[in-house]
Amino acid sequence: MVFKKIDKLEAYKTYGTRIGANANNKAFERFVFKKIPNKFTILNIKLIDERIKLAAKFLSGYKRKDILLVSTLDSAYYAVYNFSKLMNVSVNFGRYLAGSMTNVSYKNFFEPKALLITDPKANRRAINDAKKINIPIVGIANTDNSTSFLDIIIPGNNKSGNSIGLILFLLAVNMSRKEEREKIDKISLEDFVSKELEF
Repeated sequence: MVFKKIDKLEAYKTYGTRIGANANNKAFERFVFKKIPNKFTILNIKLIDERIKLAAKFLSGYKRKDILLVSTLDSAYYAVYNFSKLMNVSVNFGRYLAGSMTNVSYKNFFEPKALLITDPKANRRAINDAKKINIPIVGIANTDNSTSFLDIIIPGNNKSGNSIGLILFLLAVNMSRKEEREKIDKISLEDFVSKELEF
């Protein structure tokens, strides 16, 4: 199993997933392990891991094609591409056009049943559309993000492509079926975040 191939605790540290922004977001207090005054926040690794598992269980309740992943961070391209290809979910990478979930005349019209985002601030247009059609939102959020409209928060550093890659990799592991696990077992986390993979 892939769990044996990576030390998750070490990966959360190495990929900076536990590093939060220097912000005072009361909604995030439960996820904070320690604050470094005037610098940054250290998030609770155990809670990050629990939330990834919770999000994976929740998303597994939907058909893969009914999940839309939205991300704008250039450095997360490979992770987003590989996750969408491996898990067979819909994806909008880069600029999201408002109305892509509500206007059927759009060329890239999506009809998702659940939305997965990597940054509540950068993906606010997708959030607004999801609210209009009343679908649940799962989001990777940092301490400086508003989490008001997220149904499931995955706390973590969403300013780093490697951090997002680790979270998506672990989401894939926890969502995976037998045939997908066989594919995951053949790849490394480093490859997942650094190049386009053939599955």
